[in-house]
Amino acid sequence: MAIPNSIQISYGSTTVGGSTPYQLHGPYILDKSFDQLRLVFDVIITSASQTGLQSLSEDLEDAFRERLTAGQRLIIGLGGSSWTYVTGQSLLRPRASIVKSGNPDTDRGLSRAYTITINGELPADASIDNGLRDIELQVELSPSRQQTVTMRGVYTATSSGNAVQNYESNADGVASSYLSAIDNQATWELVAESYSMDREKNNSGPASHICTFTRQYIQLLFNQTEDALDDPQIRDHRVTFTDTSSYPGDGQQDIFRLHRVIANYDCGINIEQTQDIKSVYENKVRPHLLALFESNFEPQVFAVEDERASYDHTGNRMAVAMQMVFQPSGGTDIVEVSQSVAVRESRTIDYTPIHEDDEFAYEVDLGWAVLERIWQRTVIAIGSERPALRISERPSSNVVGGFIGPVGSLQGPDNRDGTSLVREGWNIVASTSQVTPQWIGNPDDEQIQVSVLTENVTERYSRRPGPRTRSPILGPTS
Repeated sequence: MAIPNSIQISYGSTTVGGSTPYQLHGPYILDKSFDQLRLVFDVIITSASQTGLQSLSEDLEDAFRERLTAGQRLIIGLGGSSWTYVTGQSLLRPRASIVKSGNPDTDRGLSRAYTITINGELPADASIDNGLRDIELQVELSPSRQQTVTMRGVYTATSSGNAVQNYESNADGVASSYLSAIDNQATWELVAESYSMDREKNNSGPASHICTFTRQYIQLLFNQTEDALDDPQIRDHRVTFTDTSSYPGDGQQDIFRLHRVIANYDCGINIEQTQDIKSVYENKVRPHLLALFESNFEPQVFAVEDERASYDHTGNRMAVAMQMVFQPSGGTDIVEVSQSVAVRESRTIDYTPIHEDDEFAYEVDLGWAVLERIWQRTVIAIGSERPALRISERPSSNVVGGFIGPVGSLQGPDNRDGTSLVREGWNIVASTSQVTPQWIGNPDDEQIQVSVLTENVTERYSRRPGPRTRSPILGPTS
């Protein structure tokens, strides 16, 4: 017959002590900390038969190897007082273990002694922290002093909700207060987040007791769109501009070639806001890149020469590469010049055969010689141009100018009036001037109109017959 005990402990549906067959042997041990609870006690079973002892032992062993489900209780009763812990509210993830101590003083023919341990976690104070039990922050500063904040913490279930519900309801506000304490002038963006769920359940499904979380925030230094430093649709953006201008050489000094700049933009698109990545690019990212280009490089004229937008629908990300061609501010309208001069000589010789045994015998007399200078140039200029006349009329003044030179040490043919002839010296005998209009850039956007002028001028040299003083053939130098 059981001996009543003033102390009884209930774990779920099983009770030991009190008037039960399971008597408490000695005092129980209770170990509580900020986040942990540990209860240890000894139980003695006695029976009038081996069969009864076996049945009682098996029932006790099965009862104290389980975990409690939501709503079940751990109760420590002492007389008319009791301490109650409710699973999922005041006691989290409770687990019990049972050990047969093997004490020879208590393990005899019809008695057994067990040591039972109950472990669980304690929730945070719902009235103060809304389930937030722990949090720590790590602040990293890049070489540019951009700040990255990593938060790690634990939310617990409370009487008002499970751990995940408490996290989702309150974490944003907690994070905001900590970030403000770190730097209240900074604009922060959440770029990474993870949280855990455990397998605790209630009658309607999962009821997570503990939720560990990690969040990472980065300080925004540069606008994500033209209008906003932090746009709700865009996450974790990168903006870079690469100046690819080259200077291979021109036929004149102080010529500014068309420059090229590559703009790269990479970001994630918040799936909670939209999955229409193309619309975000066309309405937000593209105008932003063009505006940034104009403000940074201040072009006189520019055009989009190459545009590549990649849409990663599996990860809801975007990558953009856009190449702009432009004339820098302060340059002339001529963007490229290539010019050259060549000298071409040819002669005629009279061969008069002599009738003698040597079949290669000739009388050789001078005929006439032809000496020409061939001038060539290609000029690319902003705007519209027209071909130039040189023989019928003098070239009109325009942006691309004329063959004034010098080319090497020679002055160009437009230094003289090509419409009049000189009896001794150089005369223009042929002039070809060709203009090819071009439009650079995306037809749907701003474009650059250029004119490609290709010119060939041929001069022939002559001398007056009779006695004369010879002047330098190639003409004046620069």
